Amino acid sequence: MIAFKYVKAILVIAGFVVMFILSCSWLIQTSFHVPYWTPEPERQSIVDKMNDIQSCKCKITKEGKRLQTVQQLDLIMSWLNLTTSEHLARRHPNLPVDFLRSVTNGKACHLLPSLFRIEWVNVLWQLTRLSNTDILLYSAFYDPNPGGKPCVRLLGVTRSTKPPAGWCHLWFNTQQPPVVTRITNTDYLDYQKKSSDHQMPFLFTCPLPSQVAHLQPAAVSLVHQPCEPATTLLKVGGAKERHTSAYLSGHTPVNPDKTVNGWVPAVCGPALYYYHEDFSKRMVEWLEILRAEGIGKVFLYVTDVHPNLEKVLKYYEDDGFVHLINYYYPPPYINEPSLRRLWTLVKRKEMFAQENVYFTDCLLRHMHEYRFIAHYDPDEIPFLLQHNNYSHFLDYLITSSEDESRKKIKENKKKPTGYRLQWKFFYNDLKPSQSEVTDVPEDFWYLRHTLTKVKDRNINTGFYKTLYDMDTVRGVFSHGPLVCTTGLCSVKSLRSVATNVAFLGHFNKVCGQQCQEANSTKHEPFLQKYRKQVIEAVNKVLRS
Repeated sequence: MIAFKYVKAILVIAGFVVMFILSCSWLIQTSFHVPYWTPEPERQSIVDKMNDIQSCKCKITKEGKRLQTVQQLDLIMSWLNLTTSEHLARRHPNLPVDFLRSVTNGKACHLLPSLFRIEWVNVLWQLTRLSNTDILLYSAFYDPNPGGKPCVRLLGVTRSTKPPAGWCHLWFNTQQPPVVTRITNTDYLDYQKKSSDHQMPFLFTCPLPSQVAHLQPAAVSLVHQPCEPATTLLKVGGAKERHTSAYLSGHTPVNPDKTVNGWVPAVCGPALYYYHEDFSKRMVEWLEILRAEGIGKVFLYVTDVHPNLEKVLKYYEDDGFVHLINYYYPPPYINEPSLRRLWTLVKRKEMFAQENVYFTDCLLRHMHEYRFIAHYDPDEIPFLLQHNNYSHFLDYLITSSEDESRKKIKENKKKPTGYRLQWKFFYNDLKPSQSEVTDVPEDFWYLRHTLTKVKDRNINTGFYKTLYDMDTVRGVFSHGPLVCTTGLCSVKSLRSVATNVAFLGHFNKVCGQQCQEANSTKHEPFLQKYRKQVIEAVNKVLRS
């Protein structure tokens, strides 16, 4: 009887122990899932705690295939005078080639995906699955995030209108476990309504835990649960500090946070698909006008283009004025040039959504090189009516914006996220008199199309393009900001530039009968100030 009582007591105690263990297990599991309704300050506190305790066990494995891969990456391609890794870095700008090359003796953490464990899609995209949601990742960038926590931002697309919050594996070393941190923000990168009938662009943000906040990861993977094997591995681009290329002086000022005169602007262009027409001469003229105006560099994405345009782009890439990235659209969008051209004409909603991927990628990729980056297409040229060059124009914008902010400080006005230049149309079917374009050869387009309407059409809200301040902007669509360092933002955060100071010439309309009436058009001579410089430069390029 006594023995039975002891057994009964032991069983009761064991039951309590089991219940305690299960409760702890439940608490541990639920502590890693932050409800979306948690208030932001409390949410951030929870995330910090999770990051401080979350870690993975890393099993070092030795694979002959990894060693063989590294050896192959060092092989020289004699006809290009490049190693295989250098060639890959050019064609796969989002693949951490150097990081993978650092694998020594084939030994690496078992959680680090090899080149062939990555699920490649359409050449450049990488597939991950969060729960039952497919996400295609394109690129990732380190963001020093002024005023906030340093983070890594991943750019991707999905058909899900509410992508689940996954986890980032932040890689600093191939033989050490990744630092694990959860996605805290998933920002939709489009002005169009969400719809699962097409791939939608998103920006995923993973903050760096406090232990590694002073470091920059080499690579990142996105997974559904912490410490599970990954099928993605993206190079983390960017830098902790802005390069000297941003400054006209060529060196970093003593205190870059204060007002600095002499900023160098850059331009992000579109993904070029001039395959069915020879756009090479107009491209050269466009680039040389931008150079004459003081643009520091032009960044272009390239799909399939005409052979003559390909030669021109190669010239400017070797010259250093243009940086090129080969681009492929994600599935289900086809990358055959003739069908893709039809797709851009017919599937406008899908095309506009996909534009936001490379527009945002370009800004994030180069925000450490330039503070001010504009998005212009090859049929758009800035007219800086009151300034000698773009750097002087920027000096004016910054100074006048700060003066305006000081006047409105009581209203708690923030500095603008960028500056919008209104469109003014120049018409393809209007030719100026010969006296207005003296000595300009017939095959020049922008220098010869100088006629615009005296009374232009009513300008709607979308008829402008933006010069972005990359101290603030992080995600955009074709005409304005969507995501900033402080959270979501919109075109309301932009400052409009008066058209008597500057505007954006748009060379793509036909005026027709409206412009046949007397005194309906006027000659705009601004670009003629660059005539001699541009003509000489264009002829030099075309002769080369």
